[in-house]
Order: sequence, then structure tokens, then C-alpha cells
Amino acid sequence: MQEEIIERIVFRTVDIPSLPPIAMKVMNLIQDNYASLKALEEIISRDQGFATRLLRIANSPYYGRDRKIEDIPQALLLIGFETLKSLVIATSLRDLHRRFGIFEQRLWEHSLGVALCSSLLAMVTHMATTDEALVCGLIHDVGKTVINNAMPELYIQIYERIYKEGRLLIELEDETLGFNHTIIGNLIAKKWKLPEKLEMVITYHHTYPYPDYEDQAFADICNIVRVADQICLNLGIGLKESFITKIDYESLGMTEDALNELVGLFKIKFEKQKEFLLS
Repeated sequence: MQEEIIERIVFRTVDIPSLPPIAMKVMNLIQDNYASLKALEEIISRDQGFATRLLRIANSPYYGRDRKIEDIPQALLLIGFETLKSLVIATSLRDLHRRFGIFEQRLWEHSLGVALCSSLLAMVTHMATTDEALVCGLIHDVGKTVINNAMPELYIQIYERIYKEGRLLIELEDETLGFNHTIIGNLIAKKWKLPEKLEMVITYHHTYPYPDYEDQAFADICNIVRVADQICLNLGIGLKESFITKIDYESLGMTEDALNELVGLFKIKFEKQKEFLLS
């Protein structure tokens, strides 16, 4: 009953967008065990903007290739089905913004930072694949983008209250709106028919311990994104908090020395890729 009330409030207040058609087709094909690279190539080639972005990603510093990737088949072979999910989602999220000022850029920068940091945490802890962690980090805050699209002036005011009152964003969202970005994100994930693991990360990336440990892999990826989020907030990547968030590295089985080493590597990698990723 409570969920139905929240949904009614949300749908009266916020327009939950549809996944762009090209993204929906690609996501469906990626999840089809019998899909071929040829079928994927045909879908992508019909959308010039998407194809261009795919080639830019394939030639980005992230992949560090010596030779230039010049066509879609080469790019797909390099990137693969799994990593292509992150490109589909990144393109969709970037295109969700109805405007793109400083505030929106900082929201986007934070998601990119959490994506890269999650990928590094997955590599170090072996608790998830790096590609999976990258995708989950990219999409974890999709609810913020949608709320900001619906009520940009009010959402900026909520963020300003973080600094004035020293409180958590999610508390201020609940207090001001009657819902928060994880609830919005959950509705988006359901509407987009995203894989269950992505839906869980969007919904529970502020929750610890994870509420249902039937699937340990779900709990692990939620925790990786949660810790990556803490690291990015402490480093001021994107929209800063008014207080230092404790980094719960021990929940990932890491030592403080291991955390410091990872943070150092992350800062170097993010600065190198920041200009490319934000363009």
C-alpha cells in the first residue's frame, strides 16, 4: 500500500522517461544469447550519432589502443557485448538531460567518477567484473537526473540545503519531495526493463547491509558502488557534500593502505580521462 502511494506521488510529480529507441534495441539484443555481432552492427549503423560516439569510445584513452578503430565491426570486437552496455547506458543518460548547465555537468561528472572508481574496486577486490561495475556506477544516480529535469530550481535548492544544514541528500529529498532518487531510479529501471542487477544497484546503493543476501553477487556490486560513491564524495568529484563521508573500505575486505593506493590510482586515471568523458 505504501509503495502504491509513493508511486502515485511520483507519477504526479515527475515524468519517468522512456529508454531511447536505439538504446532499447541494443539492450534487448545484448541480452539475447543468440544475437550476433552482425545484427548489433546493423542496428548501431542506422543511428549516426550513436555510431559516432561508439567509435569515439573505442578510440578513447580508456582502451589505450595503438591503432585507430575506424569502423563499427572493429569497435564491437574491441568493446564486446558486456562493455557495450555501459556505452548504451552512458549515451542514454547523457541524452536524458533536458539542459546541460554547470549543475547538470556536476551530476554527470559524479556518475562518471563513481563508474571508474567502481571498476577499479572490482579489479582490486575481485567481487565483480570491471565492466559490470563500470555500468552499475554509471547508472546508480539516474534518479537524480530525472528529478532535476522535472524540478531544476527546487533540486538545486535541496542541494544548497546540504551545505547549509550538513545533512544527507537522501534525507532532504524525502523531507521535501516525499520520495528520493533511489525510488525514482527503481521506477526508471522497471520501465526500461533493465537487468535485475542494475535495478538493485540503483535502488540500494545507499543501503548497507544489503537487504536480501540470497544473491551474494547483487550484494557485492551494490557495496562496490556504495564505497565508490563515498570515495568520489570525499574527493569532491561532481557535487560535493558539506561533510566528509567515512569510506567503508573494510566492508570490501580492503586495508587502509590498499584504499590509499587505489584512491591515488583513481585520481590519476580520472584526471586523464575527465575531459574526454565529459565531452
